[in-house]
Amino acid sequence: MFKKIVSNFFIKKVISILGLAYILITYYTSKVTFSDRLNIDTLCKKNENFIYAFWHDQLLMCPFTWKNNFDILILISKHKDGDIISKVISYMGFKTIRGSTSKPGKIKNKGGFIAAKQILSSLKNNVCVGIAPDGPRGPRHEVSDGIINIARMSNKKIVPVALGFNSKWTLNTWDKFIVPKFFSRINIAWGEPIEVDNEDNSQFQILLKNKLDLLTKNVNSFQ
Repeated sequence: MFKKIVSNFFIKKVISILGLAYILITYYTSKVTFSDRLNIDTLCKKNENFIYAFWHDQLLMCPFTWKNNFDILILISKHKDGDIISKVISYMGFKTIRGSTSKPGKIKNKGGFIAAKQILSSLKNNVCVGIAPDGPRGPRHEVSDGIINIARMSNKKIVPVALGFNSKWTLNTWDKFIVPKFFSRINIAWGEPIEVDNEDNSQFQILLKNKLDLLTKNVNSFQ
């Protein structure tokens, strides 16, 4: 039933507009706190673009964390539910890359190969790229090696970001997708940039996971 709904162009457009209205009302009725902004501002002042990393369950409100003048493209899955997310983001002025960084070298994943090429080209042209390293289908809060390979090939740093909400719904999806409620308290924090400087993917997968997990824990610590 859900697949049929998101396949209908008109219904997808209506859902996208309602989704945009919801997140705007949520954000502007909430108390928002920013922490460790220097971690991202330092790179911006040096005119150094980067890869922006966040857990997939926090994607809904992630556009509000973008507080600089760099252009950014957001990697969104080619699944039908990704159409809605992509449309909502476009209403907020963000462009997307449709696809996945998961196993882009496999012939069956032509979309992943094309997405990886677009990402590398964008990074080369001083555009930032936002990637959920556990997307598009999990496992939840586990970093795939796609984002690490992209960072190495592009010679760009990874900047982790996390959002926490004191009042929210958690959907029954693979990522336990978060929908914050109106009049919430929202915490946003950035971690120190990660530079992928050797061939050991697992080292940086663990490092990025640990940083995102710690940031997520910290932003969800409400007094």
